[in-house]
Amino acid sequence: MKKLLLSSLLLLLFTAVRAQDDQDVKKAPVDFLDLFDSDRREKENVRTNTNLVWAIGWNQALGDGNGIGDDYRFWGSGVFDIGLEFSTRLQPNDDLFRFNYGLDLRFQSLRITDNRQFATNNNITDLVPVGIDTDRSRFYQFSLVAPLHIEIGRRDLKTYKNGIKRYHDDDAFVVGLGGYLGYTTTSTQELKFEREGRDVTTTVTNDFEINNFNYGVSMYAGWYDFQIFARYGLNDILKDSPIQQQYFSFGFRFR
Repeated sequence: MKKLLLSSLLLLLFTAVRAQDDQDVKKAPVDFLDLFDSDRREKENVRTNTNLVWAIGWNQALGDGNGIGDDYRFWGSGVFDIGLEFSTRLQPNDDLFRFNYGLDLRFQSLRITDNRQFATNNNITDLVPVGIDTDRSRFYQFSLVAPLHIEIGRRDLKTYKNGIKRYHDDDAFVVGLGGYLGYTTTSTQELKFEREGRDVTTTVTNDFEINNFNYGVSMYAGWYDFQIFARYGLNDILKDSPIQQQYFSFGFRFR
């Protein structure tokens, strides 16, 4: 009797879970834009959808004959992005081409080699010797960035409850070509060293001659929720400086 009751409970539980899964499959996915249009989720088809996007990777500054790992360590120099992406189909009934745009928060860092730091004298920022042995010399910047890409790759059209149709993107292979526009809000030089047996950390913020407005080219490729990206800055990081270098980043992108 106990085995029969137990088997019945397990069967009921399995049936309830299966029914809930079937019900969830029939519901159209929730999109960020639904918050601003109460009728949007019930529309049969929409041209624009949104994604939370984040990326992580390696960061360097190239130019003036400087190669990867020369002025800045490869390991320890990085980039991290997080933002909201809007994706609009260029044709109402064709999903092959989309215009992707949005707003990202971007953090970039450079681990400076050979006991040097960025410093400003007479309104010119340059790499100069610190004069002591440092445990770490790092320059980092925080920016607001608007990425702009044409994305190529056809997704599957899936039908949900009440005939609502949305493009299903889990298995689609996509390629994005474009660039970005941005504005750097914060620049900081950090030094970590030992003095008289004490660990000392100093920071200098926004005392650098930089190009606040920045722009560049970028691309990514991969399956819809995971891509490899690369981007190259077209403007110098520093303004009116003997160091004419531009950011180069590559890594992994998720959405």
